Amino acid sequence: MTNLPKSLDPKTLAVLDGLSLRSRQIVEGLLAGSHRSPFRGVSVEFAEHREYVPGDDLRHVDWKVYGRTDKLYLKQFVDEANMHCSVVVDSSASMNYGADGTLNKYEYAQCIAIALSWLVLRNGDAAGAGLGNTKLQSWLPASTHPDQLNRLIELLQTVPSSLRSSEDFSFKSVLTETAERLSQRSVVYVISDFLMQLPPVFQGIERLRVEGHDVTLIHILDRDELDFPFDGVLQLTGLEDNQKVRVEAGVIADRYQALVSEYCEEFEAKSRNLGADYELFVTDVNLQTALLAYFQRIQSRRSS
Repeated sequence: MTNLPKSLDPKTLAVLDGLSLRSRQIVEGLLAGSHRSPFRGVSVEFAEHREYVPGDDLRHVDWKVYGRTDKLYLKQFVDEANMHCSVVVDSSASMNYGADGTLNKYEYAQCIAIALSWLVLRNGDAAGAGLGNTKLQSWLPASTHPDQLNRLIELLQTVPSSLRSSEDFSFKSVLTETAERLSQRSVVYVISDFLMQLPPVFQGIERLRVEGHDVTLIHILDRDELDFPFDGVLQLTGLEDNQKVRVEAGVIADRYQALVSEYCEEFEAKSRNLGADYELFVTDVNLQTALLAYFQRIQSRRSS
């Protein structure tokens, strides 16, 4: 994984003004490599037949149908049919956190959403997206329309007022509304820092899984939230509720890091128990590095 384009470094992306410019850099960076779609080959469930076309692989011919009709038809499976993928991005206030000169969590989530959507559309499948915190604030149904990527960028580059609000929210409502909007089995990416009460989130995930959707949780954290690299006496202000607390950094650092590590491990374990994939992304990591590592993990799980 060498010679990665610097255009996908978070600090470089942060300099670009607006998601449309960042999206251009993201797409150009992904085009610089040979990226096989990570979305194919997930399922072997039979979907339908289609007529044989010269050049098709004869191994997929349904010979039983040929025996009945004297015509060649190929078995087509779910992973070969048009896939629908929707990316749901958390727009709550805590996503606005980020160190100066780099992307905040919401901006990093935007970039991941565009990268995934572009790969889906490039593969000829349908991509859509939604934003939400207390509810699903914006929704673009999955589509293969030639202008769909621009529509997704327009939706995602809107900065919701909720990024600056301090109101309580229930992300379960966002996931429930997402399930209600999906008209067919879909691949659903949920991108969030998940700094919230998790039991309601798991209820929303379970709803999506029961309805047959393939769910992946993209957990985004800032490096500060993992490592707590602070010294001295601090006054911390909650982004969600504006509550303030004074702490001695050196006193709580070790305990804080242990709790965050435990939180992430439990979150991943519970997610996988529900049949959802879990991936942790940290906002100071080169985006292409993070995505390539993620795609490689997908391929590894499929081949194991």
